[in-house]
Amino acid sequence: MFTDAIEIAVAALGLGLVVLSVRQARAKGWAASLQMAAGGFLLMGASAIGIVGFVVGLVLSPMAWVGVGMLAAAGLLFAAGQKLEVPKASATADAVGEAGPAPKGAVDAGPRRGRKQQQSSTGDPELDDIEAILRRHGIQ
Repeated sequence: MFTDAIEIAVAALGLGLVVLSVRQARAKGWAASLQMAAGGFLLMGASAIGIVGFVVGLVLSPMAWVGVGMLAAAGLLFAAGQKLEVPKASATADAVGEAGPAPKGAVDAGPRRGRKQQQSSTGDPELDDIEAILRRHGIQ
């Protein structure tokens, strides 16, 4: 019963916007009046198909707010789990002799040029620079 009154009020507001847009067409211009009329028709349509009643039912329902609280708690727990997750260094990287993740605040010493990497240079200084940048970022 209460939602019906709210739906009628929203539809009346939409009708008021349409009437106002027609009256203000010359003063504000046709583009602004068409946009205002579209907003009015949107409000009337939402009332007609029951969207307003659905939203009012959700806003006034205590059970819906319990659900919103549970969703918020789930989001917080998930974010906390992501923050507490520690990246594990792979055993194969340590066995080969590569360093694991650098400590926080450490500075990268740059690419380590092995014999294989030095032989792959093309002779073009621009391409060598690009290859060095890609290697520095771990792309080979």
